[in-house]
Amino acid sequence: MCGIAGFFHVDSARKPDRDIIRRMTATLFHRGPDAEGIFVDDRIALGHRRLSIIDLTMAANQPVSSEKGDVWAVFNGEVYNFRDLRGVLRKRGHVFKSRGDSEVIVHAYEEWGEGCFERFDGMLACAIYDRKRRRLLLARDRFGKKPLYYAFQNGVFAFASEIKALKKHPGLTFKFDIGDVARYFVYDYVPGLQTIFKGVYRLEPGSYAVVDLDDPGFGKYEGKPLPSVKYWELDFSPKLDVSFDEAKKRLRELLVKAVEKRLVSDVPLGVFLSGGIDSSSILWALVELRSPSEIETFSIGFREKSYDESSYSKRVAEYFGVNHHFKIFDIDVLMEIFDEVTGSIDEPFADYSIFPTYLLSSFARDYITVALSGDGGDEFLAGYDPFVAVKISRIIDLLPFIAISGMKKFSHLVPVSERNMSFGFRLRRFLDGFANEIDKDPVLRNQVWLGSFNYRNLPMDDGFRDPVFLYEPTLKAVREDIDYIDRVSCAYAKTYLVDDILFKVDRASMLNSLEVRCPFLDTELVEFLARLPSEYRMRGLKTKRLLKETVRDLLPDFVVRRSKKGFGIPISGWLRENLRDRLFENVNYIIEKFDRGLNFTELKRICKEHVERRSDYRKELWSLLMLGEAVKNV
Repeated sequence: MCGIAGFFHVDSARKPDRDIIRRMTATLFHRGPDAEGIFVDDRIALGHRRLSIIDLTMAANQPVSSEKGDVWAVFNGEVYNFRDLRGVLRKRGHVFKSRGDSEVIVHAYEEWGEGCFERFDGMLACAIYDRKRRRLLLARDRFGKKPLYYAFQNGVFAFASEIKALKKHPGLTFKFDIGDVARYFVYDYVPGLQTIFKGVYRLEPGSYAVVDLDDPGFGKYEGKPLPSVKYWELDFSPKLDVSFDEAKKRLRELLVKAVEKRLVSDVPLGVFLSGGIDSSSILWALVELRSPSEIETFSIGFREKSYDESSYSKRVAEYFGVNHHFKIFDIDVLMEIFDEVTGSIDEPFADYSIFPTYLLSSFARDYITVALSGDGGDEFLAGYDPFVAVKISRIIDLLPFIAISGMKKFSHLVPVSERNMSFGFRLRRFLDGFANEIDKDPVLRNQVWLGSFNYRNLPMDDGFRDPVFLYEPTLKAVREDIDYIDRVSCAYAKTYLVDDILFKVDRASMLNSLEVRCPFLDTELVEFLARLPSEYRMRGLKTKRLLKETVRDLLPDFVVRRSKKGFGIPISGWLRENLRDRLFENVNYIIEKFDRGLNFTELKRICKEHVERRSDYRKELWSLLMLGEAVKNV
């Protein structure tokens, strides 16, 4: 796992500055504290920070080149099938200097050109510089596990693993895009290609872009997203003709295979264990491959019972007889890391579970350098609560409008509570999904449930409250010709998974120089799950049906029966007490920053009502708080 950066000037007379690429690369030290590498020629500069995982020798340092120096690459991630690819490439005459996977990127490109990307099985963001043809290729893995940003401004094209590295180039500017602020409010992150900054973009997952350094027409893309090519697309059809029992057997096989691929490491490796069904299933698969006495698992908990789940992970670890490490914190420790985390993530990001994820990563890093996690199971096995809510909503849709209006009025009579996911909070969020403008669309309704704000209560001018504009990234991502459960899964995979879950895991872990691998995001496994009939994944209100039936005899019964519960923190109370002054301070920063678009009167109203316990605006105000942090850090 590493950090990468690079840039070139469109004007070939301007040579790249070695000091600039060093400054860009230095900001990524946390992603790769073990080594630094720089390549600069007359046209381009490439930088790399290395976290040594496979082949710990200097021979595996980057940037890496072909034998003649015609092709150079910087690479962040892991190619799990690198040994198989190395064998094929050696037979075709390619010579390798290291035992690592980075050289495979270069030689695979020499052999197959752009076709190399579809051959890589792993998580990666890479840049390949074809020195002879004067072209740069940027590519990202199928699910977007590893980040890759780029900007083309003022005659400078630059890319990096994080925006903070781009900020070190003096030719680039960073101004907020008010339209993307609106989308941030309804997603809790800026979705898709866009970032919160004008002219700064992400490369799409499962795609690559080719930049011709000597193309006189390249300037037309300045300030715009690059044209890219999709080398992989998740497909939910046609459905496989396989029985439920056959599907269970195949899932077991694929899960063990996915875990086995992710065990290649020359440094200590362990498992994030929450005690939920996803991480426990990963542990089961690992026990199939290794002796329990060799396995290390990690979890954290909090003394406040409403936010603590550590007892479950301990019981699962005891069941399998593995070496379990856990640590109990006071919940207020999250306040101690608040500035460190918010100051490092570049963009506003309102998923507060990044804080406990950071704590878990920090704790585990004292023992291991690589962790396996259960991320991805909920998206492709229908594990989130909104899958249930979608089904319930289809029944409530049969009621007359007046009945739904009455339920909404009742929800506001439920007393305000600071408990994690309280009944009143959940009920009000659920009923927000019933409105004429979204026309019972399960995908849009799901996004309304997920976001802090929605198109109706967005504290912005009317011009930004158009559902078609706000939810365009979701609408573009989802096909209409698949059933509604598949459509919701697809929406999760292409928005929430990549821009929230994987962003969170990447940032929280890499801030601690820890690599996280996700077996449930194995390509072969996901392609199998997506092609199954949706009732295999969810029947009635039973979520994760296939996984639960597959592991019923393999895991303790309490794991299979346990309802899902993610990392929670007491943000409602904090916003009234610990973070109250910070909240109002951040609102003032936002008012100073934006002279149009935002409804400042509405922002102040919800702050006041929450602090006075007249309403529960925990999610709305947390997103506002995080926007303020981003404004201050620009």
